[in-house]
Amino acid sequence: MSYPWKSRALCLEAPTPGELDRFCTFIRTRLVEDRIDTLVLLTRYRFAFDSHPECRGEDPISKADAAQIAAVCRECGIHLIPKMNLLGHQSDGSEDVYPILKFHPELDESEGAPVEYCRSICPTHPLSLPLVLDLVDEMTAAFGCDAFHMGMDEVFELGKCPRCRTHSTAELFSGWVNAIAAHLKQKGVTPYMWGDRLLNSDRCGHGPWDASRNGTDPAIETVDHDIVICDWHYHNWPRFPSVETFGEAGFKMYLCTFNVAENAKLFFDYAKAHDVGQILGVMETTWCPAKYFMDGIEGREAPENGKWYKEGLPGIIRCYRWMVENC
Repeated sequence: MSYPWKSRALCLEAPTPGELDRFCTFIRTRLVEDRIDTLVLLTRYRFAFDSHPECRGEDPISKADAAQIAAVCRECGIHLIPKMNLLGHQSDGSEDVYPILKFHPELDESEGAPVEYCRSICPTHPLSLPLVLDLVDEMTAAFGCDAFHMGMDEVFELGKCPRCRTHSTAELFSGWVNAIAAHLKQKGVTPYMWGDRLLNSDRCGHGPWDASRNGTDPAIETVDHDIVICDWHYHNWPRFPSVETFGEAGFKMYLCTFNVAENAKLFFDYAKAHDVGQILGVMETTWCPAKYFMDGIEGREAPENGKWYKEGLPGIIRCYRWMVENC
């Protein structure tokens, strides 16, 4: 192994119910063969919620489906971590709004106004936290998991509504993250999150995606340091100072890459040289339907109408294979 870290993780979208058997076979065969020991399952709204059935997305997996995936992961020695976006990423752009805000528009931080990127849940509305915790409790119970990924990446809409304007974005972000993390820890569940909002874009020399420009970064001092940070960078930056930032702050973390194998090597080489002993492992993120990732790994053609996957999927597959071969 070229790198010293123990864990090898994959972040992959949950299958549709019709793909469940193939997905479980893929875990038993390919993921075991590739020595993947951690699976972050992008479940989001594609879950058959009972507490708030309006929050069910398209093609939701059932509680029985979740239990089946969890059982296969246990059988294969794979740590399963379901994931849901619990602050930002509540829409695809300004108009295509996801279930929480679609059916509870009063919880929209931007109050229906056009947004820079994606909508966010208002962290100070009195109904936001109870609703989110209901969803978290259902999902963690169904998967029987001991870890949960809260999302928290790319939060641009914060401090916008009248309630939130009296607080700093760092205070809003930290308070919301800590409330969910504390709830998870009370149930014996370890919280995970993306790390980008805890980094300062100017100090890192990174863009506004993998580091913050809206003042959330001071929250690194006040968020619960038991949270495992998933530190993602998808560009060939000359430096990756987040490695030192999170390590010296005392966070355990994963190094996360996407679709450029050269980026993965640059990132991991930098991390190896600047590791202070807090890195748990590496994680390939995929951001495409599970079917397309499985097709790509198995050498099947992307669908004719899937232009992005025809162009983007090969890079994802190359980066994953590079990680498997070198980590």
